[in-house]
Amino acid sequence: MTLTSLREHVAGPPVEPVARPRLRVRGRFAILRLIASGVVIAIMADSTATMLAIPVLSRDPIAAALPMAEVTWVSTVNFAAVAALLATAGRFADLLGRRNVLALGLALYGLGAAAVIATTSWPLLLGGRAAQGIGAALMFPASLALLLGELPANRRAGAIALWSASSGIGALALQGAGGLLVESYGWRGLFLPSAGLAAALLMLTPALPRSRGTDRRVPDVLGTVLLVGAIAAAVLAMSQGGAWGWTSARTLGCAAAAGVLLAGAVTTSWRHAAGAIDMRLWRRPGFLWAGGASLLYGAASFVVLAMGPLYLRSSGFDPVSIGLWLAPVSIAMIVSSPLAMLAGRRIGLNAVIYAGALALGGGCALMLAYPQPNVLSVIAALMLGGGFGALSTGTFAVGTMAAHPTQYASAVGAINTARMLGGAIGVAGASALVDQPLLDGPMPGFASVLVACMAAAVLLGTAALVRVAGTPRRRPARMSRREAEEELIMLRRLLAELRDSFVQVRDEAEEELARFGAREPLTYRAVNQR
Repeated sequence: MTLTSLREHVAGPPVEPVARPRLRVRGRFAILRLIASGVVIAIMADSTATMLAIPVLSRDPIAAALPMAEVTWVSTVNFAAVAALLATAGRFADLLGRRNVLALGLALYGLGAAAVIATTSWPLLLGGRAAQGIGAALMFPASLALLLGELPANRRAGAIALWSASSGIGALALQGAGGLLVESYGWRGLFLPSAGLAAALLMLTPALPRSRGTDRRVPDVLGTVLLVGAIAAAVLAMSQGGAWGWTSARTLGCAAAAGVLLAGAVTTSWRHAAGAIDMRLWRRPGFLWAGGASLLYGAASFVVLAMGPLYLRSSGFDPVSIGLWLAPVSIAMIVSSPLAMLAGRRIGLNAVIYAGALALGGGCALMLAYPQPNVLSVIAALMLGGGFGALSTGTFAVGTMAAHPTQYASAVGAINTARMLGGAIGVAGASALVDQPLLDGPMPGFASVLVACMAAAVLLGTAALVRVAGTPRRRPARMSRREAEEELIMLRRLLAELRDSFVQVRDEAEEELARFGAREPLTYRAVNQR
C-alpha cells in the first residue's frame, strides 16, 4: 500500500494540494492592485485632460461657433453621468457581480474615449463624453470593491492608500505631458492615454477572480431610474445655474425635480428588498459621517482644482506651465495617501481627516496671503495636495471599513457620489462668488473663493476633532486585537496551503525515487531507513 492510499484509508478523501500557493496569491493580489489603481489613474487622467482641453477645444472648428458656456458641456455631461450613476453602479456591482460590472465599465469607457478622439461632430463628442462618464461610474466602485473583497483584512487599509494615491498619479501624468500632447496631436491627444489604458485593463479583466452577486433578487429598477434622475437634475442645476441664472425656470425646475425624484427613490428603496439605495448601509456606524466628510472634502477640493487653472491662465501661463505649477499638488497627494493610512493606524482615521482639513485650510490661507505665483505658492500647493491625500484616504477608509464586505461597491459609490455632489455645490458657489465677490482688493473673486474653501476646511476639521475627542481611549486596543486575530487566521491559512504544497512535493519525489529500484515509494523509504 502506498502512502497515498494509506492516507486515503485513514483520513478519508485527501485535500487536493495547492501548487505554489504563495506565488499564486501574490500574483492574484498584484493583478487586483494593478487594475484597481489603473482605473483611478485613467479616470483622473481623463478629468485633467478635460480641464486642459476646454480652452483649446473652443478654438477648434468643431466648437468654434459655440459660446464658452456651451463648450463646457464637454465637462458637464461627463460629470453629470458619473455623479448620477456612481451610487447605483456600486449597488448593482454588489448585487450582480463586480468583475462583470468592471468589464462593462471599461468597455464603455474605452469606446467613449475612442469616439471623442475620432469624432468630427459636436453631438457625437458629447455622446462619447457621456459614454465615458457611464463607464467611469461602473468601473470606479467595482474596482475597489474587488480589491477589498479579495484582500485579507490586514491589507485593506494599504489598498485604500494605494488606490487614493493613484488619483494623484493620473493627474500628475496629464499635467506633465498634457502640453506636449496638445502640441503634437491637438486637444484629441489629451484623451489618448486614458483610451489606451482602458483597453489594456480590459484585456486583464479575465485574470480577475470571478465575483458572484450577493443577491439573486431583481434589483429595484424604478428606484434606480428615480435616483439617477435625481442626481443628474441636481448636478445640472448646480453646474449650469450660473449660466442659466439661479432664479431661472430651468434651474429651479431641475432643483425641484431633484427633490421629488430623490424622495421617490428613498421611498421605493425602503420598500424593495434590493432597493437602489442600500438603506442598511447608511445606518451602519460611521458611514453617515464618512458621507458628510466626503461632501465637504469635495466642495473644497473641486473648487481648488477648478479655480487653480483659471487663475493661472488669467495670469498669462500657457498649458505646459499650468501643468507644471499644478504638479506639486499631485505629487503631495501621491506621497501623503500612504502616509495618511500609516498614521491612521496609530492616531485613528478621524485624526487623519482633521490633519487633512488643517493642511487644506493652511494651504488656502497661504495662497490668500500671497496671491501672485511664487515660491510660497509651491509650498501652498504641497499643503493642498497633502490635505487632499489625507482627506481622500481618510474618508474612503472610514466609509468602506464601516460597510459589510457584501456592501463594498455600494459604499465606494455612495462615498464618491457625496464627494462629487459636494464638488458640484462648491463649483457652483465659487462661480457665484467670482461674479459677485464678497471681498474687495486685487482679484476679489479668487480671494472670496479661497475664504469659502477655508470655511469648509474649518467646518470639516471641527467635526473631525469632535469625533476624535469622543472616541473612547480603549478603542485602539480593541481594534489592534481584532487585527491580530485576523492576521493569525490568515497566517494559519497560508501555513496550511504551504503544508499541502510540501506534501505534494514529497509525494512526487517518492514517485520519482521509486523508479530507481523500489517497486513502491513506501518500500523504498522502508529499505532506506534500515
